Amino acid sequence: MARPRTARLSREIIGRAAIDLVEDGQELQLVPLARRLGVSVSSLYHHVAGREGVIQAMRQVLVAQYIRPLPDASDWRRKIRQEIELTWRMYADHPRVLQLMLTVVIDEPDVLSVYRVLTEALVEAGLPDDEILTTIEVIDAFTFGVTLDALSPDEILDPERAGGILARLIREHPSGSERNRRVFDRGIDLLIAGIEARVRETRDRETPARH
Repeated sequence: MARPRTARLSREIIGRAAIDLVEDGQELQLVPLARRLGVSVSSLYHHVAGREGVIQAMRQVLVAQYIRPLPDASDWRRKIRQEIELTWRMYADHPRVLQLMLTVVIDEPDVLSVYRVLTEALVEAGLPDDEILTTIEVIDAFTFGVTLDALSPDEILDPERAGGILARLIREHPSGSERNRRVFDRGIDLLIAGIEARVRETRDRETPARH
């Protein structure tokens, strides 16, 4: 009997099906996933190591779609903005998948390259080595948070119950995707300003006082 021209199952096929499952509002479980693919659960194990392996396959699919080499930026601030924008767009398009990806170790070379660029940018900025990873974790926390913010209702605060100046500000404030984008842009501005302030503080502390 002739073999089929294309494989019925692969890591990519499993990853894409899992993304569709989660984005349809269902919980990621192997039995429903196998049913969606029309295969047995045991067949999944030939390609992925259980539920965690499925999540890694999901990230592999998204990384291939979104993470790409960017043109070299001449300034460390621009490098940070570019890399955050890259990962945020991937997460923002798939916020429910993000919640799962946070539970597994990052080992994909393309994703790790983003962290290498961030590290190099922070070194270039003058941040001390012992603060770089924590700063990257702060950047991650911001990126994840603003991504999950995209799941919020178009209007988060009720102006009718807020009253006073707050009510006016709520009515004048953008909503939906425009609001989320503004949160993202303003957040990056604050992160950059915070890094600059931290570098200045560190340099001032290390510079001997002049008498």
